[in-house]
Amino acid sequence: MRRDDVIEWKMQNDMKRRLSGIAGSFRKLSGSISDFADIGTQLKRDMLNGLFDEVSMKLCADCVNCNRCWVDEELVSCAEVSELLDAVQTDGGISEEMERRYFARCEHRHRMFDELKQGLFRLKQGMLWRNRLNESREAVANQLTEMARIVGEFAGNLEQDGSRAWPLPRSITVKLWLKNIRAKQLLMLERGDGSMEIHLTARNRRGRCVTTKEAAMILSCLVGEKLVPCEDSRNVIGKEYADYVFREDANFQVITGVARAARADSRVSGDNFSFLYPEGDEVIMLLSDGMGSGEAACRESERVIELLEQFLEAGFKEEAAMKLINSMLVLREDNTMFTTMDVCVLHLATGVCEFMKAGAAATYILRGDWMESIHSTTLPAGVLLGVSCDVKQKKLYDGDYVIMLSDGVIEGEDGGEEFLRSILAGAEDANPQEIANLILEAAMQREQYRPKDDMTVLVAGLFQRVRGGQAAREE
Repeated sequence: MRRDDVIEWKMQNDMKRRLSGIAGSFRKLSGSISDFADIGTQLKRDMLNGLFDEVSMKLCADCVNCNRCWVDEELVSCAEVSELLDAVQTDGGISEEMERRYFARCEHRHRMFDELKQGLFRLKQGMLWRNRLNESREAVANQLTEMARIVGEFAGNLEQDGSRAWPLPRSITVKLWLKNIRAKQLLMLERGDGSMEIHLTARNRRGRCVTTKEAAMILSCLVGEKLVPCEDSRNVIGKEYADYVFREDANFQVITGVARAARADSRVSGDNFSFLYPEGDEVIMLLSDGMGSGEAACRESERVIELLEQFLEAGFKEEAAMKLINSMLVLREDNTMFTTMDVCVLHLATGVCEFMKAGAAATYILRGDWMESIHSTTLPAGVLLGVSCDVKQKKLYDGDYVIMLSDGVIEGEDGGEEFLRSILAGAEDANPQEIANLILEAAMQREQYRPKDDMTVLVAGLFQRVRGGQAAREE
């Protein structure tokens, strides 16, 4: 092994060790914070006992009947206190019935119940603020857990990538040289999903202009797989050595369409959406419907979409990103605005589609005359901390369509399929944009072009890629 290879190997191992240590620290810190987060929704008995002791000491100490109540009739008084506190703990407060029923013999009963009500109010306020603090702790713990996962995954990938990467034969380097590409280093990498990736350090030979698309075609013939340049690679192989990455072309491609309209009395739609294309092997559809309409709802849903984009681009998993955003919305000082989150991830290598929903309207899969709906059973983001999102996974095939809608498009969840079937009957050859336009137009007609809510339609069509060899055989 060359000295440079030994140094590189040692640096890589040191980096893996450090990253693994950081990930472990994040996990321990998350666990420590989670131990302190205890969300309470009911008054605890020891709190009520302490409150009654405080009130009774204040009122009974100077009362002439103190001995009668707490010495002569101690068992009766203690039983009455226990019964009263049980009722308060169950109901969460003191009712008029409780005031009439308990401590009828007490001369200070009205003042005592007033003091107890004030004390209960203070206890509930304290519990509310403790819960808010614990919710913040839980949100931070969740963020640390996700950061630990990302760092740990990166450390693991360093090791896995090194074990699954190998140099290509010198014969390929010679063949590239004959095509005016001088290769300095040529490595093949098998990614986690089984797809191929080739890393090439090269420059052109004799000043000949060679595009990365031409280089991808040459490498495809040499390795027997269809390769394409990665999006962030240069378009032309230049005179100086540079790094170029080629990945295996996906089995599917996605074509999208969008149609939207604002509520009749609003100039701004409260819905926002986005399409993401991470590394070219996925298409992520994002849709958020803000509560109500207008600028306030638009700002809310826009903020959610922007946060989703940032989290996903940083490497967070979709479900974890949705949970973190929900925590952020719940912990705001003004938490009167809620918004839905609807995420659809299309994997172009396998055709598998993941659906994640938080209070969102139904999503539909269209395959010829067959249709399936995916519904959400959870609350919108910002209502409750710890609300999990609905997650479902479906296998899609060539020619399938995914239709995402905001709730203004469909009248009632049960009538969605019938409404879409009536619109899309005979529209098998329509492209995604035409389908989106058809759905929006029918919804607008139903509302007599005065929509009562914002309407957004996102359509993605999944189509099998036609390989060069396959096209030749079909001809």
